[in-house]
Amino acid sequence: MEQPLHFESRGPIGILTLNRPERLNAINHEMLRALRGFFDARHRDFATRVIVITGAGRGFCAGLDLKAGGEQGPWQPGVGPVQELYTFQEDIADLMVKMRECPQPLIAAVNGPATGGGFSIALACDMRIGTEHARFACSYLNLGLGGADVGSSYFLPKIVGAAHAADLLYSGRLVDAREAREMGLMTRIVPPDDLLPAALAIAEGIVRKASPLGLRLTKQVLNETVNGIPLQTALKLENRNQALASQTADAREARQAWAEKREPRWQDA
Repeated sequence: MEQPLHFESRGPIGILTLNRPERLNAINHEMLRALRGFFDARHRDFATRVIVITGAGRGFCAGLDLKAGGEQGPWQPGVGPVQELYTFQEDIADLMVKMRECPQPLIAAVNGPATGGGFSIALACDMRIGTEHARFACSYLNLGLGGADVGSSYFLPKIVGAAHAADLLYSGRLVDAREAREMGLMTRIVPPDDLLPAALAIAEGIVRKASPLGLRLTKQVLNETVNGIPLQTALKLENRNQALASQTADAREARQAWAEKREPRWQDA
């Protein structure tokens, strides 16, 4: 039986593929457990410095698998239906926290539809590129639910602004790749065959230019500032990061490499 996730390491770059192509990589219990465990494990994965996330087949992620039936079993055994539902809701929402707290920058390579919870997975990444087949929607209102779920009301305004976020959340409409790029959801549209190479090129540029510790510290402080903190707190975090990173062997190597006009040889030391 195919695993719901496939992870491949290419040196310091990891490629995470959502692997339920027959269901447009929709999230069932097995995939959610695997995703939660995957991001928990990255905190002590010092070998992987950047992660590219994509989907198998023709979709990125179609959100929650609404056709997954009772054969999955309960998410939280031994509780009533209200607690069962609420525990599942909390745990799928908490996946977005795990993604943001993951120390590696995340690049979404959106190869097809990213809807519902799949849209939120793309939003929780640090950047998004895609093909002309990329599509985005959060159609919760059209299902009789609240218009925002699993972090969409938090991420969307920060990425595209309040007006675009309101448009998407209130209408539930589908946004194509061209419009997604225009509003800032994606930074680039590339041909399907070039999607993974383009994402890997971005990742390779990051790992070539950024020291391992500096990269982790940068994601950490960016998370805090995006979350909303006073200028003084941001400056304190930046000051701490600079003091820590400047004393590493990698900082000395970077200065030497600059003087010798060559690429640094990072040691994470």
